[in-house]
Amino acid sequence: MNHRTSRQNCREKLVSQLFTLGEEKRTFLDAYFDVRDPQRIQLEKQLLAYTQYVEKLLLGPDEDLDSVVLIGSLIEFEYIDFHTSDSFVIVMPDDTDPDKGRISFLSPVGSQLLLGSKGEVRSVQTPSGSMRIRITGIELQSEAMNELTLGGADHAL
Repeated sequence: MNHRTSRQNCREKLVSQLFTLGEEKRTFLDAYFDVRDPQRIQLEKQLLAYTQYVEKLLLGPDEDLDSVVLIGSLIEFEYIDFHTSDSFVIVMPDDTDPDKGRISFLSPVGSQLLLGSKGEVRSVQTPSGSMRIRITGIELQSEAMNELTLGGADHAL
């Protein structure tokens, strides 16, 4: 698959994400959060910011698709305080597989890195404490995006 086809595939998958996280937001949120859960309100705000950003991103050139952490992005990063590095792909909750380096955008780390940019340093809260992470690389993965689905339903992202 050439780069142009891969980028077009990524764009199509982002449009599908917008549909799922916009038009079907209530169904999506109901699948993961109780209506009274305070995290649900926070996530609704985050999803609004995410969808608005993706809408603007889709109007720009292909190069911009790797400028920010999106659902489907391979992220390379370094733990600043430990001088080590790692990588993973941010995915939808049902596609999570930590053994394969696939973490949910709803996870503590995934949600805190969403919409981050290359070179940015973020203090990420984890169950074991706070860690400083520098994002060193971002690449939107068309392969990872092909597998994104909403709750195992027939809605391809």
